[in-house]
Amino acid sequence: MAALGPYLAGLRLPEVGFAGGNKANGYDFYAAGNQILYARGQYLHNLTLARLGTLPFLVLAAWVTFLWTRSLLGDWAAVLAVFLLTTLPVVLGYSTLAYVDPALMAFFPAALLAFVRWLEAPEWGRSAALGGAVAGAALSNAPWMVFLPPCFVAILACRWWAWRREAHGAFRSWLRPWLRRWASAPAVALVAMAFVLWGGYRFSVARLDQVFENPSQVVQQLPVPSPVKHLFLGVIAINPPLPAPAFFQGVGRAIGENTKLYPAYLFGKVRRGGWWYFYFVMLAFKTPPIFLLLAVTGLGWVGWRFWNGQDWRLAAPAVSIVAILLIGTTIKVNLGVRTILFIYPLLAILAAQGCAEIWVLRPRWPRLVPVGLGTLLLTAAVSSLWLHPNYPTYTSVFAGSEPDRRLVLDADFDGGENVLRLARVLAEHKVDHLKLRLYTSADLTQMGLPPFETLAPREPATGWIAVSLHNLRTGEGPWYPALADGYAWLNAYQPVASVDKTIRVYYLPESGH
Repeated sequence: MAALGPYLAGLRLPEVGFAGGNKANGYDFYAAGNQILYARGQYLHNLTLARLGTLPFLVLAAWVTFLWTRSLLGDWAAVLAVFLLTTLPVVLGYSTLAYVDPALMAFFPAALLAFVRWLEAPEWGRSAALGGAVAGAALSNAPWMVFLPPCFVAILACRWWAWRREAHGAFRSWLRPWLRRWASAPAVALVAMAFVLWGGYRFSVARLDQVFENPSQVVQQLPVPSPVKHLFLGVIAINPPLPAPAFFQGVGRAIGENTKLYPAYLFGKVRRGGWWYFYFVMLAFKTPPIFLLLAVTGLGWVGWRFWNGQDWRLAAPAVSIVAILLIGTTIKVNLGVRTILFIYPLLAILAAQGCAEIWVLRPRWPRLVPVGLGTLLLTAAVSSLWLHPNYPTYTSVFAGSEPDRRLVLDADFDGGENVLRLARVLAEHKVDHLKLRLYTSADLTQMGLPPFETLAPREPATGWIAVSLHNLRTGEGPWYPALADGYAWLNAYQPVASVDKTIRVYYLPESGH
């Protein structure tokens, strides 16, 4: 989707070489991406075309949120859920970037809603919708394989709990036709999922030995019984054609990611493997407190109602959120809140539920409830408008007055998104030369900056200096802990300007002047 706009404009993927000319370093996709974005001297135009590809996923996420909420709470609550979702800074921030995460934010709740509807009645149409939605999630981003199955299990547990409460006769009369349809429904869902997924990879096919370098060795390392291993080895000996080979390669690589102990940054510290509570902290830091308050209120009411035997479907979004957060405690790749961006449509449903429960109290407090609830919603809207367009750097009051000392890694705060703004600030200050160290993959020679030199770590300089907060806090980045204090010497000086909190501009006169 991000490539569609540039492709229709006539741009094409250039030859992608290896970083530094060395295959061990992987493909130099940053250089290839820059070649596309800067083509024809139309950087902003090309970038806009790429970012437009993300917006349909925001619309789809809002639509799924509306449908799911309306099925549970009615029309006005559905509109309110969409309002709450689309005023969240984190949702708006990522939905205006050429990122993969908004796609999963749309298809993940779509798959959950399709699963709920399928459990109600596993008809062929709903089975096909379930398969298509799961395929959409699988085509979006790798975290689907980690978080989606546990959510399905949690929702299924809710359905089972509801079955136990139903009268024995009613349960049996409902179960018989459901089981008759069960025989064909999973097959329809699997066929639909396979077809859509394979189509997403342009119906490509390759032999097994072309997909995996040493499949026998991989099978030997699998924690499965010996008969299963022998079965797999027999399949390998046949060397069958495999549809969508790139999909299976991606799954294999994604499975190994959690063992690589990526460095993560939190509370001013870098740690390999992250923290078990990372995503709880990120939700608190990146989510407006009003939204969290309404969502927690809705969660409490949903839990109470479900425990007292009310509709199990009300609990589906809530138990999915719990499953996501519990699984998140085991994830060692802490790349930021974008990893669980798909949790926000579910939280929006609960927040709408919280609003509905507060509104029920109106007869008791006829003036306080409308004024109080209206104030909360108006504050959410005004805060969102006030932030525009600085959504990526939003942090709640829980992050404190210096959020950059708590989180600066990746796009949760400093994703290198403000280079063009830096150029404008430098032009306003009439800067004709500077020392520069920015956290960005942009080609800085084509961003309208004045002549510059790269600022090396631990080498104090004078004159005009611009440094990203990411580098101020982590030096050359979390992969290089020995240089973590590489630019800390600048903390002794007062910056001349700050570019949306992520880039600091200094002027340090030479000694004696």
